[in-house]
Amino acid sequence: MKNILQRRSVFLGITLAVAIVSLMPGCDNGSGDNNKTIVPPGITVEVRINSSSPNVLRGGKATFLVAVKGTDNKNVTWSIDEADRREETKIDANAEGEPCLSVSEDETLGTLTVRAVSEADPEKSGTVKVTIPIPTVENVEISLPQPWVDPWQGKVDVGPGGKIEFTVKVTGKDFIREAVSWSIDNGNKKEGTAIDIGADGAVQLRVAQDETLESFKVRAVSKWDTGKIGEVTVTVKEPTVKGVVILDHESAEVSDDPKKPITIKASDSEAFQAVVTGTGKVDQDVTWGIERLTYLISVEEIRQDKDGKWTDGWASIQLEIDLDDDKEVSTWVKTGEMTELASVYEEKPIERIPGSKEVKIWVTNYDDEGNILNEQITLAPVTGSTGIDGTGKFTVDGRETFGKFRLSAVSKADAAMKKEVVVQIDSSNEIGIEPPPEF
Repeated sequence: MKNILQRRSVFLGITLAVAIVSLMPGCDNGSGDNNKTIVPPGITVEVRINSSSPNVLRGGKATFLVAVKGTDNKNVTWSIDEADRREETKIDANAEGEPCLSVSEDETLGTLTVRAVSEADPEKSGTVKVTIPIPTVENVEISLPQPWVDPWQGKVDVGPGGKIEFTVKVTGKDFIREAVSWSIDNGNKKEGTAIDIGADGAVQLRVAQDETLESFKVRAVSKWDTGKIGEVTVTVKEPTVKGVVILDHESAEVSDDPKKPITIKASDSEAFQAVVTGTGKVDQDVTWGIERLTYLISVEEIRQDKDGKWTDGWASIQLEIDLDDDKEVSTWVKTGEMTELASVYEEKPIERIPGSKEVKIWVTNYDDEGNILNEQITLAPVTGSTGIDGTGKFTVDGRETFGKFRLSAVSKADAAMKKEVVVQIDSSNEIGIEPPPEF
């Protein structure tokens, strides 16, 4: 028992001595390094992607979160393990100071290992795996940015010295940019016939003035799947006008069905756009025109006996005339206090004045003694400033409470080509219909 205690004492004494020596300044423990850093035990580094998905697409970016425990020094150094990655694939700080991984659009690797190394202990690090899915392409389609050729069937005429823009749509998944390579399939083309790609990615075909080819194909090949190709046939000849399309401010086509008019409220405006269609990109200049199909008649003060009391009332009479055959289509009567005016007008119909846009209507009035007076009055339509300018901007006068107009856009290159649409002023809008001041 005594020997055992002695051996334990010796062991503890040696251990204590070694610990004291290792902490004494100026002692190198035989290593020759008097400035060796004392590494705190228990440092851990945890890394995770700042996203709900571990996937980063080619050409995409991702940021990361890191948690360093066991030390007050939370700084880390970021890196990517795979040395055979593309040079453009890298990790560095973004504008917000966050660690940001940028994956090259040409990256060939399917996974990357992002690593954060502790500054306090370079032996301690954390990693996270990032998956780079392979893009899947279903279809490549070339089209035009405007409906110059309507309907579009993948064919277009471009005259010698002419230009036309193309757009491309690539359908599929797991890619950010619709990356394609453009080409012309005929090697016998003139040098001046080429495809230009602008800094903004806009694609334009220009045909040489001396081009002798009758036709050729323009192709767009997917970068992600070279087996997916879109193409358009270009015929070298001057395009001809085929029609006119009218678009609204959202670039949606406006129907030319008069039973489906576009509706606009009084005091509002609509910026219409006309696109002249043809076998290619033709002259886009048009002349805008307007015809009034509806007349807003007037507002009249009328008095009636209501429950033995004298009550002021008012009514707005609106008459729609078909300009094509000069026939009355329908009549609207909007009333204030006057609830029986419609029957009065049915008994005594509205009369058109020949050669004039004025009308005669019968109204029921009362004299100061309460006697009923049926009298015919003449009213002229309120035309206001409703109109359309040379750019296609249609503005509605605030006094229009109900109105219908026919707008037209006529091609300057071919006056036989035009489009007409009908605009209806919102009938629920009461702007401008005010009772008389004394009401």
